[in-house]
Amino acid sequence: MNHFQNYKNFFSQSKKLRAEFEKNFENPRETDSKRFVWDYWFFEDQYHLIRTPAFHYFSKKLYTDFHSALVQWGRENLGCHDISPPWLSYYVDGCYQNLHSDVPHGPWAFVYSLTPSTGKLSNKFKGGETLLLKPKTLNYWASFQDQKDHEYDTFVDRIPSRFNQLTVFDPRLPHGVTEVKGTRNPMEARLVMHGWFVEPRPYVVGGLSTAQVQKVLTPQFAMLEQILSDLGPLHGTMSLRININSRGKIQACKFVSNTVLSLENNFSDEKIFFKEMMKLFKHVEFPTVKANSQITIPLLFK
Repeated sequence: MNHFQNYKNFFSQSKKLRAEFEKNFENPRETDSKRFVWDYWFFEDQYHLIRTPAFHYFSKKLYTDFHSALVQWGRENLGCHDISPPWLSYYVDGCYQNLHSDVPHGPWAFVYSLTPSTGKLSNKFKGGETLLLKPKTLNYWASFQDQKDHEYDTFVDRIPSRFNQLTVFDPRLPHGVTEVKGTRNPMEARLVMHGWFVEPRPYVVGGLSTAQVQKVLTPQFAMLEQILSDLGPLHGTMSLRININSRGKIQACKFVSNTVLSLENNFSDEKIFFKEMMKLFKHVEFPTVKANSQITIPLLFK
């Protein structure tokens, strides 16, 4: 995974989520408790949006289905066991988030869009993109060329808010939301759920138990400490996926997500680290069990 990734058509019941939101706003003359739960979050020159806790807004069964799908995806792809309680936010004319970072909250951030992409409610505003500073912007001088002009899109990634799209990104990067211009109608607004993937820990599926996996990998983690002692400071999160057959032999080992970088901009250290990581985990052997197994191992470096 790069510093961000989009996943289209994420949730099978996305239209039901959208329908519940629309039902609460379709008749402006009706008074309903769901119309009084919104917080107008205003922080001068930083945050300007309307939000509410998603868990309390949607019907219990529908929200639980979405929550479970997102948690399961995070376990399988990031090695994160849970998510933070997500916000549901809408952005009308004048709403935005200026650049900020969310380092303490979790190793990965997510934005799930319920913004209409088709039909009469779509394309009623400009802006509203998730905004990320590109990694090369944060290391500007390393790739500087005085023969070449640079403009806005050279320095940032802008990710449009498309219906049923999950965007996952590295929250250490300065990020925000570009200002929405054009509509004051919540039905036509940028509508998203957002939060963080949290509680990284190994995720084991198949014949092996978590205790068996921990017993085998504990010596590998001790060896990892020795590798790190020979390198400069590293920071970030990576997840390894290991496929193991029933005889305990590793069939495949690969990175499924990775944001680890050298705090000293020492790319040689980064290359050595990734090479040693693959060697470290690729040749271990696990106990013989009745079925194949798959392990997702998250590793945090601070």
